[in-house]
Amino acid sequence: MTNIKAFLSTFLWWIIVGVITKVVFCLTYLGEYGIADWMQVMWHGLRLDISIAGYLTLVAGLLLIVRIWWRGKGMRWIWHVWSGIAALVCSLGYVSNLVLYGYWRFPLDNTPLLYIKTSPADAMASMTTAQMVLVPIVIIAVAALLFLPQWWIWRSLEKEKTSRRESLGKRIITAVVMLLLTASLIIPTRGGVDTGTNHTGSVYFSTDILLNHAAVNPIFSFVEAVTHQENISTRYRYMEDNEASRLFNELTDTTLRSSAEKHDYNVVLICMEGFSRYIMSEAGHVKGVTPWLDKYSQEGLYFSRFYANSFRTDRALVAVLSGLPAQPTMSVMDMPRISTSLPSIAGSLGKIGYDTHFYYGGDANYSNMKSYLMGTGFQHVTHQFDFDKKLQTGKWGVADGPVYDQILADIKSFDSSKRFFKVMMTGSSHEPFDVPDYHKMQQPELNAFSYADYHLGRFVESMKKLPQWKNTMVVIVPDHLGCWPEKIDNYKLWRYEIPLIMLGGMITEPRKMETIGSQIDISATILAMLGLPHDEFMYSKDLLDADAPHFAFFTFPDAMGLIDSTGYAIFDNTQKTVAASSADKSVDDRTKKSKAYLQKLYDYLGEINK
Repeated sequence: MTNIKAFLSTFLWWIIVGVITKVVFCLTYLGEYGIADWMQVMWHGLRLDISIAGYLTLVAGLLLIVRIWWRGKGMRWIWHVWSGIAALVCSLGYVSNLVLYGYWRFPLDNTPLLYIKTSPADAMASMTTAQMVLVPIVIIAVAALLFLPQWWIWRSLEKEKTSRRESLGKRIITAVVMLLLTASLIIPTRGGVDTGTNHTGSVYFSTDILLNHAAVNPIFSFVEAVTHQENISTRYRYMEDNEASRLFNELTDTTLRSSAEKHDYNVVLICMEGFSRYIMSEAGHVKGVTPWLDKYSQEGLYFSRFYANSFRTDRALVAVLSGLPAQPTMSVMDMPRISTSLPSIAGSLGKIGYDTHFYYGGDANYSNMKSYLMGTGFQHVTHQFDFDKKLQTGKWGVADGPVYDQILADIKSFDSSKRFFKVMMTGSSHEPFDVPDYHKMQQPELNAFSYADYHLGRFVESMKKLPQWKNTMVVIVPDHLGCWPEKIDNYKLWRYEIPLIMLGGMITEPRKMETIGSQIDISATILAMLGLPHDEFMYSKDLLDADAPHFAFFTFPDAMGLIDSTGYAIFDNTQKTVAASSADKSVDDRTKKSKAYLQKLYDYLGEINK
């Protein structure tokens, strides 16, 4: 009987833990919501809390079965070690989700593993110094609190008066009962008898994504992301292959229709961390943050209906440089077999003699970035550790200013008879938004964006004074959806609105372009402007080609959106519903096309991954 009590107590305890963490999450992020919303979160989230409790109790149940036959001191230590590991893992998951959700706005998944594995320093860079000190302390403290009830449960077991010389029959009966109880855990872990297995979407109950995220057990979502990561070829199967292919073909175009001669222009591509159209003056929300970006939108080709493909830099760089759409729940940067097999602008230009160089003030090993860059044609990568340590003043390494200075110095010393392709990934406008010696805006986020804009302007204006300017194309584009304002909603279309600006000697007149496009179209557009083929870039389209199908596709966990001339639709894969759309009759058509597009994307990735 004591074993059964210990079993049930363990199961109940881990359910309570799941509920308590939701209360803390609600207190942190749902302060403006009512008690009724909180109760809905608790109720619907209980399904995954019970599932995690079942998995944790499964191990406890097996240990209790062993204890029927062996009650030595060794069992005490095995129980305590397991309880300690479970407590620490759960504490790490729950606390990390609470902290990271403020930055990412989606439940804990395998993303932290990618960043920690490739560059632990950069993985911690988003945190303030106070958080870096306090979070480990909180994790340890919470782990201790989670461990204590398990310690008490075992102590209660050891206090039982039952003789060690119990009859064999009684032990067998107890073992059978415990075995049946442990086996029955398949029901809560699976999510029932007749229903399908649990998944994060099982607890979604509201059109408000924040309420749905609050209901998700972060331990469950993390495990789900890890276990599904490699299952590429079988994911996102919406329709028969012939139907998907038909719709996909309507959305792709690799034809170079221009008959213009080849142009050997230099290309400088600047990816602006976290920028969006929202903070430009023309959007009308804030003024004076991006005067240089505003100015350049009037001087060159400005694509005002341009959209980000993703929510993270690792996805964005692949979209910009390789023309590959971002994936909802994985990153190909973490899969060198795939990432290094992709076409890229650097690879195409390198083949015809361009010098290709990538610059980044942070650690280029972060999220396997360097592996992707070097594997797809970049001959040089200059990053944090190539700069003087005195210049590494921020959490993300070297601020934008010194990196721009390095690019200018390299251009000035470069052989003018040769051509170059230079890419800079900025970092100063990344959280925690600590920029050196710059105090123009009161709000830290906007001040960081203003700092980044200032050094962008300083760089471009310096470029204009160089003889290379007349033979250079400068492309300015943010890396992913905007990071301001702070209260973000992935289902709002304006989150994905970003500028694309092209400047330089090859731009003969300023134009505001109304063509709909996204980051994946940059590859084909640059190559077409240079008179080069782009047939390798099957997802990328020339934005200046009126005959190409123009639309924008984007993803975030676990959803996708498509924008075309008829409107937009955002489909949530967990809820399997249209989460947001324009009010028109083409929603179903756009949704079907986005499904086909994602399905064929995973077909493509699956083929490469074989």
